[in-house]
Amino acid sequence: MASEGEAMPAGGARGGLRTGARGGAARGRGIAYQIPRNTLALLMIAQVAVVLPYLLHLSPWLIAVGLFCGYWRSGVYQGRWDYPRRWVKAVLVAASIGGVALTGVSAFSLEAAASLLILAFALKLIEMKSRRDAYLVIFLGYFAIATLFLFDQSIAVAVYQIGALMLVTAALVGLNQLVTRVRPLESLRVSALLVLQALPLTVVLFLFFPRVAPLWSVPLPSSSVTGLSDRMKPGDVAELTRSDELAFRAVFAGEVPPKRALYWRGLTYSRFVEGTWSAAGLLPEWGTAERPAPAAGASGIDYEVLLEPTSSDWLFGLDLALPATPGVTLERDFRLTAPDPVLSVFRYRVTSYPDLGMDQAPRLPDRLRIRETWLPDDGDNPRVRAYARSLMSAAGGDAEALVAAVVAQIRSEPYFYTLSPPPLQDRNSIDEFWFQTRRGFCTHYAGALVFMLRAAGVPARMVGGYQGGEINPVTGHVMVRQYDAHAWVEYWLAGEGWRRVDPTAAVAPARIEEGLNAALSPEDRESLSALTAARFDGVGVFRDLLYWADSLEHRWNLWVIGYDTHLQADVLQDLLGEITPARVGLALLLAGGASLGAVALVLFWRRRSAPRHPVEGAFQDFCRRLAGAGWPRRPDEAPASYLRRLESGGVIGADQAGALVAEVDRLLYNPGAGWGRQDLRRLRSQLRRVRLRAALGARR
Repeated sequence: MASEGEAMPAGGARGGLRTGARGGAARGRGIAYQIPRNTLALLMIAQVAVVLPYLLHLSPWLIAVGLFCGYWRSGVYQGRWDYPRRWVKAVLVAASIGGVALTGVSAFSLEAAASLLILAFALKLIEMKSRRDAYLVIFLGYFAIATLFLFDQSIAVAVYQIGALMLVTAALVGLNQLVTRVRPLESLRVSALLVLQALPLTVVLFLFFPRVAPLWSVPLPSSSVTGLSDRMKPGDVAELTRSDELAFRAVFAGEVPPKRALYWRGLTYSRFVEGTWSAAGLLPEWGTAERPAPAAGASGIDYEVLLEPTSSDWLFGLDLALPATPGVTLERDFRLTAPDPVLSVFRYRVTSYPDLGMDQAPRLPDRLRIRETWLPDDGDNPRVRAYARSLMSAAGGDAEALVAAVVAQIRSEPYFYTLSPPPLQDRNSIDEFWFQTRRGFCTHYAGALVFMLRAAGVPARMVGGYQGGEINPVTGHVMVRQYDAHAWVEYWLAGEGWRRVDPTAAVAPARIEEGLNAALSPEDRESLSALTAARFDGVGVFRDLLYWADSLEHRWNLWVIGYDTHLQADVLQDLLGEITPARVGLALLLAGGASLGAVALVLFWRRRSAPRHPVEGAFQDFCRRLAGAGWPRRPDEAPASYLRRLESGGVIGADQAGALVAEVDRLLYNPGAGWGRQDLRRLRSQLRRVRLRAALGARR
């Protein structure tokens, strides 16, 4: 059997597929380079570690292809299988490209590019023969590790990828070691040291290197958790409540407002067709006299939001939210929008003025009035239409009285708040809910009230977002999760503007005051996901663990993911004062030099000579002086052998040689015997006499 690292027949030696005369190995005279076994094992383990995280983002069959290629490559090493021939490789490449096309991803999406990268990584492994091929597989592994951060930038992924980085680097280390010295654990130790030594300079570059616009753009993930949608059926928000996924975190500059005041505005739903509410398109920009502005000296609520990826451009804020981050815009329907779809954690600052009215004017602009009073034809939900008109007539045309009558009916009659409402027909769904089922979630009640107000001629709309949130006691920030999704109503009053009313507060007041968990029945709570925190409200240890993990992720988002141009400018200004290219360059040079110097100091300190035993030092000094007298000590000569040679040369007598050999052996090789300063002085005295005698002999 071929030894590790030596050349062997490419077709293997034990019943494997033989390479024919026209095969690649035959053209290479039947010999292929065999990568050392331990290095190949590290490459295989590294491949699995690099490919596995993509299982959450790409089609599972790609991961299966990668694992199968690893199995094929192990069979090649063992001689059971052959390397693929050219036509086989061509078929595999064509099939891979076709498979990516059939997965349904866009040709110019990140998913398609990552899929091809993983396939190239896997297919290159099975044809790997030379050291150059192994290097290429290793570099593809590094590239695949970096690409994953375009999908997920959480702290858990970062920690995992550092481990994967160490595995790939360990394979690189093993590839550059002697075949007989390739040891996986030693390679991993060297790899870990290399990664740790690179960390200080990495931190310096992260802090000081200017954030510049990219020279080219990369297509970002086209699929992610979106939370709220721009189209909403009555039961859609109820489905969101079964998710424990984080929607966003908010950090308040001062005291956190009470939970009942935390209405996080997202989208405005102004169109109702066949049982579905949808967000209308953006209105024209603000007119000169329309844009809201706080009065001089008005105090607002300052906070910062770290929004999770949504693949949409709408943001969330408390009314009335005025953005303080460049690029974030307040639209005409009072929603906040980002300059681009949010594909990674997006950090923005907001100041909200709760007392600042929205559209406070004697008359609502015509384009808004038309949009916010529109209803389908009279054949849709006729009973609710007639009921709303009768309420409006009884209220004397007072919209506030109509709203009060509807809210009073919800409180007094048997209406129920549930996550599992009965299904409704698309047409006449509001009639069916209001007069028959009377069981629903926030969107059922909000949608019914908006329809009634519009039927009575009052401008009204449904607002979707989140209500409430949970304060993390570790860091004090507010966590808003998908199960906090909510919908409420806005209706317009002349001179006052848009007024918020939440019919859910009438049927389930605990939902607004204390959160979703307080409003659920035991049956609804059991329907939640097993990992939803609301199911573990009474388990203190579990909740403390969730708070701690969330605080870590929050700090990671604040100082790593959210370390953008603006935050870097604030940090540099605190450190350097005035920010100039010269100061930034000097800081980068000094900090980088300090980090490299610290690593070099540690390396030199680890390589320093170990302190010598005093007896050994005395004897080596004796040997150097004897070498000047013509009696040099050979490199392979032990102290006893050297002294006996001096005896045979007449430099030292037999009795003196025997005493010296016994004394040196006792002091050097018998740790249990112990020695003191007096023993060392006596030994040096004896050695000086020998040197004197050798010097006199040399003169004669």
